[in-house]
Amino acid sequence: MREPILLTPGPLTTSLATKTAMLTDWGSWDSRFNELTASVCRDLLQIVNGGNSHVCVPQQGSGTFAVEAAIGNLVPPTGKLLVLVGGAYGKRMVQIAQYLHREVVVYETADDTPPSAEVVARRLENDPTISHVGLIHCETSTGILNPLAEIATVVRAAGRRLIVDAMSSFGALPIDVAALNIDALIASSNKCLEGVPGMGFVITNRDSLMASRGNSHSLALDLVAQYDYLQATGQWRFTPPTHVVAALRSALDQYLAEGGQ
Repeated sequence: MREPILLTPGPLTTSLATKTAMLTDWGSWDSRFNELTASVCRDLLQIVNGGNSHVCVPQQGSGTFAVEAAIGNLVPPTGKLLVLVGGAYGKRMVQIAQYLHREVVVYETADDTPPSAEVVARRLENDPTISHVGLIHCETSTGILNPLAEIATVVRAAGRRLIVDAMSSFGALPIDVAALNIDALIASSNKCLEGVPGMGFVITNRDSLMASRGNSHSLALDLVAQYDYLQATGQWRFTPPTHVVAALRSALDQYLAEGGQ
């Protein structure tokens, strides 16, 4: 029988090749799996031109796990996060910051209205204690595409750092983390890449990641510890989602064979 076509915002309908990739079992400490992880991270960095300035840190769990890891590591306990809210996922970023006891302020717009870069610039000018800005590139709950380039320009001009949730845009829309001076870009194995859910990743400026050592609120979500361990051993610190990584490798192969973005 024909499989149903999923119209949910999370996992997309997957190809037969992606499904087939999950039929092979992988040893999580095996050198072949280590190379699989490394190749996935290399390609994810290349998609957003992050190879010279940024690193890719994979994280077990859904995209929200990776968002929490990014905020918990990159926004220090003394920092202050301005979140641009235009839907459910902006509100979730606010909730994460509150759970982590990070000071957070909100610039909220209607569900059909993207944030104004001019307003963001004024907010940053009027509040020098804001250290980071959080933006949902494409708000999944509404479909609104927010003006990433314009927001990135004013954040950079103000000397602040930008954290971008790109769950619904990564791989489909052009993003250049180096040119836009994005401190961290967060996405996951499913959605536009058409892998299966179970792995998030944070593409973060290498210097910012190293400077965040000791900030993490969580053992499991400590991005610096995960990155250090991957660099030293090629392995994930804790049990990796092996079949999800294999499926993503297959999805990326298909993505590249079709011409990429």
